[in-house]
Amino acid sequence: MASFEACKLILSQYFVVSKFYVRMDRIFHYLIVIWVIIINLGICGKPNDDLPICTICLQVLTGEYSIDAWENPFHSHHANEGIFCHSCSRIISQGITQGGVRYTDGRHLCSLCQASVVESDSTIYSAYTSVIEQFIAVGIHNIPHNIPIKLINLIELNSKCSQSHVDLKGFTHTAHKYKTQPNYTIFILFGLPQIEFEAVLAHELLHVWLDQNKIRLSPKKTEGFCNLGRYLIYQNNQSYFSKIHLKAMDNSKNSTYGIEYHKMKDKLEQIGWKILISDLRNNN
Repeated sequence: MASFEACKLILSQYFVVSKFYVRMDRIFHYLIVIWVIIINLGICGKPNDDLPICTICLQVLTGEYSIDAWENPFHSHHANEGIFCHSCSRIISQGITQGGVRYTDGRHLCSLCQASVVESDSTIYSAYTSVIEQFIAVGIHNIPHNIPIKLINLIELNSKCSQSHVDLKGFTHTAHKYKTQPNYTIFILFGLPQIEFEAVLAHELLHVWLDQNKIRLSPKKTEGFCNLGRYLIYQNNQSYFSKIHLKAMDNSKNSTYGIEYHKMKDKLEQIGWKILISDLRNNN
């Protein structure tokens, strides 16, 4: 099993880290909601002890401030200099996440997510088994059990995919040979916590399932359907982490991973997994 270098982030009570630009419109890392709070102590009679505290610098928050996806409040100016976890969207600090790590491909991961990172053969197999069991429960069967699953960094992952982007987390390579069964290799971004790893793996395994069953969809519909794999894992898990990812998927405006996923999800909610699977098989 390959090992991957990570640099420990040493965080003081206030940020002593390099600035990390965060685009607020990314799919799920940027669920930062700006709240404008007008606090009038004279009208509300609210004692100072009840005022919210910034989870970064531990100073009292008054006026305008921000909260991250986990409802951790902080001064809005920290958003411009802060580092956000690539997996859970928490703002990384000693007070909130007990620090974190920076990988050599530029990603940051908080210590809370790092605790369940999938990085060994045994944890990969456990995740695969979990996904297959959840697939079987909804009627998705006969996915090959011997597919190599390789962990690689973001730079390598983008090099294997024709459409590179910072949010790419998985890719399935299919090699078709004359009169033989196709060979599949799944590449997944290293450093993902268990639930996110399972969600990404479920997406990639649905690519395999479509190919195995010779179901031919347009590229956008293919990705929309495969995102139902992520949906299944997060929906079954129902942790706050999963709910944040589900919300981000619902809010995505991406024409492929968002809009087509919304259409597939709507259809799934109307007819269920059994009929959806049957329709896919019969219409090809």
